[in-house]
Amino acid sequence: MGKTALAVHWARRVSDQFGDGQLYADLRGFGPTSTPASTAETLSALLAELGVAPGRAPAGLAAQTALYRSLVGQRQLLVVLDNARDEQQVRPLLPGGPRSLALVTSRNQLTGLAATDGARLVTLDVLPRPEATELLTVRLGPAAVSEPAAIGEIADLCARVPFALCVAAARAAARPDFPLTALADELRDPAGRLDALDSGDPAVSLRTLFSWSYQQLGPAAARLFRLLGLESLPAITTRTAARLAGLDESAARRALRELSRVHLLAEQTPGRFTCHGLLRGYAADLARSHDGWPGPTAAAFPL
Repeated sequence: MGKTALAVHWARRVSDQFGDGQLYADLRGFGPTSTPASTAETLSALLAELGVAPGRAPAGLAAQTALYRSLVGQRQLLVVLDNARDEQQVRPLLPGGPRSLALVTSRNQLTGLAATDGARLVTLDVLPRPEATELLTVRLGPAAVSEPAAIGEIADLCARVPFALCVAAARAAARPDFPLTALADELRDPAGRLDALDSGDPAVSLRTLFSWSYQQLGPAAARLFRLLGLESLPAITTRTAARLAGLDESAARRALRELSRVHLLAEQTPGRFTCHGLLRGYAADLARSHDGWPGPTAAAFPL
């Protein structure tokens, strides 16, 4: 959804409110490696940014944490902690004084930070349609002006997900002699939509980005997510999930909450969960490759 881009953009806009500067750390909670940054590693980097030479930092994690909080507590800093895995990774890095602010991004909800550390949670959703079409128009320039209907359709077929929109714009820009309707034609096929949004760079792949969240799931939630790719359901409830996955309602509720925590599902209204078409396509891909299941079917379960 562009959480890092939004965080950095906002940090730049408010930089004049933090007279002692800004700190940035990538916590690597989700990414191509399965090893998040350790607290010791991150503290060492932040202390260096605060002017502490590597050889002058105290020994031991507790002493380094105390020094970091003391230094930050004396200043007016914005600390951007990007791509956090969980609350435990973040807590030792929170500023120790009232004049500084931490801005944390994550694929997880991090509700524990709101419960015990005073965090305010902001969930990013897909873009409204006018903003999605504006993003494409800005990226494509004159080509977009001449084909407004195609721009609107591409925005919808990309589920108005910012990353997908950027990839679509890049693909269109790489073929300036092709009409935008050609890209829209490719995106209309649900089974091939993720392929049509594949840039050829593994680091810029929707499947790769989705996989970083999927890999955090337990077996029951992962299986339920794959099953959702096979059913043409506008939304799913606990009862439906239980019947679909052969779970009791308590286990189904836990699986739905787990999917919601990593934003592979969104709780549209209380007790009703949904996901956009790109995630559904990824789930169907997993169902075919992991389980050998066929394509989508019409669900016979009551909502």
